[in-house]
Amino acid sequence: MDPQATWNDLLEARSQRDWIRAEELANALLDWLQRRGFPPLTIGDRELGTRWHHAVAYFVCHLVLADVRQARKRAKRQRA
Repeated sequence: MDPQATWNDLLEARSQRDWIRAEELANALLDWLQRRGFPPLTIGDRELGTRWHHAVAYFVCHLVLADVRQARKRAKRQRA
């Protein structure tokens, strides 16, 4: 896995509101991080350290998954 490519794709999918892709990427990156994979470079430079980038990536993945859930709820209400 390339966590940097996954991170970049995750941000792009979120900005395009491609919820299916965003969910897949967020789950893949979370799985990678939980298996002690190295984090992508997120906000700030490398000097902030891997713990910083891990925390930011973890947080953003969970935010994206919350966005996915909200989008599904909206879609369900619109169909009803």
